[in-house]
Amino acid sequence: MATRNTEVFSVTHAAILDGATGLEESGGDVYGVREASFDVDKGEFDNTGDNKIMSTWKWFNKAKITVISGYVPFDLISLIYGSTISSSGSGDSQRFDLPLWELQGENVVERPFLVQAEAKDSAGVLRTFKFVFYKCQFEPIEFEGPVYKTGLSVSYIATALMSTTNEAGVALAYEAVGRMMAVAHE
Repeated sequence: MATRNTEVFSVTHAAILDGATGLEESGGDVYGVREASFDVDKGEFDNTGDNKIMSTWKWFNKAKITVISGYVPFDLISLIYGSTISSSGSGDSQRFDLPLWELQGENVVERPFLVQAEAKDSAGVLRTFKFVFYKCQFEPIEFEGPVYKTGLSVSYIATALMSTTNEAGVALAYEAVGRMMAVAHE
């Protein structure tokens, strides 16, 4: 029997979801994920009076998601930024071309996004841990390298905004950035 205490390990997968069914978008796989990180944008305000702090108000606005990959997936880049892939030749001689940092890719369509990792619960039951972000706006892609022996890294950075619907378009009781789930091992 699974427990509610989950230990999360290595990131295994990231993908853009379609926004209508919650399933992965065709071409939306971030192939070869190396790492992922999440950073919540939060703030606070101290309400003062009588020369002391009477209360503190805390809030969050959005989250920054960064996923780093070791591959350059043309289909994913095309999907995020609306660029067109062109190709010529055939077989091993085939060539693929994709515009880099096109003007149209500055403010792209917001999409749901999934990041998942291997996990196990406190009873040792294997699980898959999923972070689902409902409404992500991607920044232009970033590259690090190429570096000797470690190669080229591609960073996908997105701002996860508050949303009134989940990844399948279903209305939420309260606005949220996303949700996390521990599910049966996939």
